[in-house]
Amino acid sequence: MKYHHNRRAFGLKEIIIVIALLGVVFLMAAPLLLSSRENARRNTCLFRQKLLADALIAYDEDLRELPGYANLQATSIDTGWLFPALPYLQSRIYPTPGEMPPPPYLEAFQAYSADGELAGQVPDFTVYEAICPDDAPEDPEQWGGVSSFVANSGMPDVPPTSEIPADWAANGIFQNRLHQNSGVAFEQFTLQQISELDGLEMTLLLGENVDAGSWTSATEADVAFLWSNDAEAILGINQQTGQGNGSARFSRLSSYHPGGVNVMFGSGAGKFINERIDAILFSQMQATNDAQAKVAGTDQLVWPAATAPAAKVP
Repeated sequence: MKYHHNRRAFGLKEIIIVIALLGVVFLMAAPLLLSSRENARRNTCLFRQKLLADALIAYDEDLRELPGYANLQATSIDTGWLFPALPYLQSRIYPTPGEMPPPPYLEAFQAYSADGELAGQVPDFTVYEAICPDDAPEDPEQWGGVSSFVANSGMPDVPPTSEIPADWAANGIFQNRLHQNSGVAFEQFTLQQISELDGLEMTLLLGENVDAGSWTSATEADVAFLWSNDAEAILGINQQTGQGNGSARFSRLSSYHPGGVNVMFGSGAGKFINERIDAILFSQMQATNDAQAKVAGTDQLVWPAATAPAAKVP
């Protein structure tokens, strides 16, 4: 005996309904997928900054000083803050399970140092930990010297004198160490000193800037982020992103992460800062000693101490 089953094929109406439902599901899921990818890139950016911050902290622990934003790499060759820290950079991008990998850039550092075979030449190798995945060049051949991350150097430098430095150590962490032996005023705090002032948990160490120059540069506008008591002098976070012209005006924090930037504090802790942060609060986070922050080139306090109200005469 044969049994006949009534099998009705999907009609055009049912197919259209299924396609419409799938489209709705896709539209609902797409933002989540895109957000997940963006969060992954943002977390990778913060992770790489953490590696750089740890290298700077290790440098300070070993030498009891910090590199400047400008340093002497070799005879007649200057470089930024990253080069001196390279021997302390322990990469975790491609870790070997169960092993502490050797410093990945130690040999390159030695080659370009004063006694190396490449002394006197500008480094042209890529430091992958210095590149945010949202800010990486499309062509890998263009990666040499690229950096997404900048150091906190306070106010823009001015010509120093024998009495007043180019910038006060109270204004930011990294200074121009090329002035250190030039017969002009110079001062720079260590991390230990900063911990006793405004505190490492409250003082910015690193951040990101899509308009940063090469990490091999010793120019403040290329390798640092700045603040100013003149609201028009330095752009705010993410203002005019990607339009930098190499001037100090664009030496601010910026990123391609929606809504803000990743930063690292002197303690080695990382955070995502909203681009709408109050400008005064943000500048105080850059200052290592709010009470003594002075306008560069002067003895004028940026935030004068509040005077006590006069006593009332009975």
